[in-house]
Amino acid sequence: MSWKKTRRKGRALTWFKLGLLAVLAMAAASLFTPYPAELVRAFNPPPPPPPVAPKPKPKPKPRPEKPEAQKQAEFVLEHPAPWSPESAFAMPAVNLPNFPPALPESVEPGNYEHVNNLTRGLNNRSNVHFRAGSTAAQDRVKKDAYQVRVSLNVLLPKAAEGDALLHANPQLPRVLPRFTELMQHAKVSPWFHSLYLHKQNRIRKNTALLAQLLDRHNFYDTDTILEIEAPESHRRVLWIQADMDVVSDGSDGDRLPTMPEKIRKSDHYQPTTSYRWKKRTKTPNPLLAGWKERQARYRKQGKKEAAQNAARVIADLENSSFLLAEYDSFIVAPLTVKEGKNAAYRPVPGDYAAVVVGKRVFPAIVGDFGPRFKTGEASLRLSKAVNPKATTYARPVSDLGVSYIIFPGTKEPENGPIDYERLNARVRELLDEIGGIGPDAEFVEMKDLLPQPEKKEPVAVEESSASASA
Repeated sequence: MSWKKTRRKGRALTWFKLGLLAVLAMAAASLFTPYPAELVRAFNPPPPPPPVAPKPKPKPKPRPEKPEAQKQAEFVLEHPAPWSPESAFAMPAVNLPNFPPALPESVEPGNYEHVNNLTRGLNNRSNVHFRAGSTAAQDRVKKDAYQVRVSLNVLLPKAAEGDALLHANPQLPRVLPRFTELMQHAKVSPWFHSLYLHKQNRIRKNTALLAQLLDRHNFYDTDTILEIEAPESHRRVLWIQADMDVVSDGSDGDRLPTMPEKIRKSDHYQPTTSYRWKKRTKTPNPLLAGWKERQARYRKQGKKEAAQNAARVIADLENSSFLLAEYDSFIVAPLTVKEGKNAAYRPVPGDYAAVVVGKRVFPAIVGDFGPRFKTGEASLRLSKAVNPKATTYARPVSDLGVSYIIFPGTKEPENGPIDYERLNARVRELLDEIGGIGPDAEFVEMKDLLPQPEKKEPVAVEESSASASA
């Protein structure tokens, strides 16, 4: 029994030793394979490479300096603009804003001012003031929460007197040799102050209504209105220093039985003038048919007031004749001169006038009255004589260099078409009564461009109409 146990124990030890030797042999053989190196690298990673210094970025080329006006006009955003993809990328890479753009965390109050040059010489300076308020539900019921304050700054001119008129036309002493003496007897007319009061009231009204304001040209259109009595002849003169705009009104079937279609169909053409006379022939006014059609249209549309006005115009066209702005030499006086009690210097339609532009003197009559808030208007015929480039859309004189010398109380006893021989001679006589014109001045005689109807024809028309009525 003892021997068998000893033998089995020794045999077991032998097999164990053999297995251990085999494992050791395999481990020793693995040293000659790549696996041990990989295990070493896995447990011991190599150190990172030394950092490389970044290359310096190229400096951007300096941009040309923008003008100061362009800088002020630019609108700077407080927050980045929404991102949009670039169509092409160039080197160096474009720095795009963060995407998506950051939303504002709050809206800050502030004051913002902008100056804008509007049309026709009006400068608009706008100021917007944002103040911190409460909630929208509370602020919307407050009248001053959303409010417009209009502030218009205007310089009111004073009337020019004496040598101050030379700023408008330095040639006046050479045209009128007794200019200095006349100015010594001149006084500023109340109509000048009345004119600018009408301008002021119009601007106040339109500013309150945010309506179209009187532009710079028509506000500063009158340098002075003077009342002068010549010292020797006691001839009274109403002197208006202003610019010259163009008037294209009037119609007369006796002298001009046909007119262009654009005038006949125009809703803005004025067929009458303040100076008028009884119609002398049976030839109808060329604008009469158009006004009758207009009256019928107003009645159909239910425009009672417009239809009544058309009826008054139709009656005038059937019974009277008027000046023709394209063919007659006349000026327009403001309705302001009809106000007040100063009758000695008040002009009426038909009064003679001398129009001085530079060294030239043009004869004319007072043919019409215009708005109360402006002066300086002349017929298209007179405007073209002053400046051949004048049209209904282009004024002949923009500065205040036109002197309208009106002689109140000089109209002819009977109204009628202008007798141009009488016009030239009479204006010369009236100028002589205030000292005449200088040798350097040029008196421009006006000629009749239309044949006048015979004076015998009206008598026959009146007799036939009278017998028919009897």
